[in-house]
Amino acid sequence: MIWNKAVYDTLTSCAALCDETATESSRSVDIENWYRFIFLNLDCADLCRQVAMLYVRGSENTRLLAEACIEVCEKCASEAREFNHEKAQQVYAMCQQTIMSCITILNMAPHMDIDKAPKNTPTSLFYGIDLRDALYN
Repeated sequence: MIWNKAVYDTLTSCAALCDETATESSRSVDIENWYRFIFLNLDCADLCRQVAMLYVRGSENTRLLAEACIEVCEKCASEAREFNHEKAQQVYAMCQQTIMSCITILNMAPHMDIDKAPKNTPTSLFYGIDLRDALYN
């Protein structure tokens, strides 16, 4: 997967905004009207953060979580559209951006064919693991 800083920045920005919005919304006087919005923001933040972490390390599972992230961001954006509040509109716009970033992730790397997958993990990846006895003893 090719690294794209804008994709990572969008995911982490969405996570931060959704966390912040959920916290602010939970302090609302009429909190019962905000429950679904709060929980969707928390879900969105958690999922965006997880996709960003998988994306950074180039995990083969990034695409799986990106698909789920699209669904959660769509729900979060849809709920945000229901509120006539500046923060909710920011969440709506951020979720739309994040959906586009997740689509970019899905288009970056096609599913890996089993025949093309490496048969063995290079031993150089594990060099140093056995040195822990030398380090700690």
